Amino acid sequence: MKLKKILASFIASAAIVSSASLNALAIGDGEATYCFDNANRIADWETYGSAAETGLTFTPVSGVSQNGNGSLLVSENVTGEIESTFGGAFISADKIGLENFEGCTITMSVLLCEGAENAVDQFSLYSDGIIWVQSKPIGINTTTWTDVSLILPENTDNTKIGFTIPTYSQYSGNILYIDDLTVTRADGTVIANVGDHQQKTMTAENTVSTGTNIALTILLVVLILAIVGGIGLIVSAIVKKFA
Repeated sequence: MKLKKILASFIASAAIVSSASLNALAIGDGEATYCFDNANRIADWETYGSAAETGLTFTPVSGVSQNGNGSLLVSENVTGEIESTFGGAFISADKIGLENFEGCTITMSVLLCEGAENAVDQFSLYSDGIIWVQSKPIGINTTTWTDVSLILPENTDNTKIGFTIPTYSQYSGNILYIDDLTVTRADGTVIANVGDHQQKTMTAENTVSTGTNIALTILLVVLILAIVGGIGLIVSAIVKKFA
């Protein structure tokens, strides 16, 4: 165990430095390994440590997303002091057809919930196995999605990736959204979506009514006629002036 921690202290430092300098990969809608647009593959995720004590839950929700129809909402219900401050949720490499995450780059996007600014002190993207490596999102906020990345060194037989429990302080409610968790192999190829992508659902809030479309069309026609008529008057005045 001591050897594992010593190795982790050196290798994790290199991985985190690499992560900080890594430009986020441009992932299109539906290209992420886990899109979290529905609950089709939520059973792939397991919890450990103090997940039960902190009331950690993660649920696919619609309406809030970086891409697609939804994202993963992470919540907690901490009402007292937590003795063992470790844990989180993870997937194992075999869930996506890999033996391990050797040389892989792991990325995901996070968005903070309103009022949860002080409840993400322990949140990170991590990998565990032969060594422990983690990366924390920098500048996470409630208005824009923040990317966090983690690079697994070569010859690292780590079989788990996931996220840690956001906080162990007393807190009850929603904390953050996670979207587009992407696993990219060392050769640059992305592990294809596992089957939880769903295109964004258009609602009455983000569509324009038929009546509004008709009104806008009429207004556009009137503007065009007015512009054409104005040009005609100007041309006519010029012609009369030089006639």
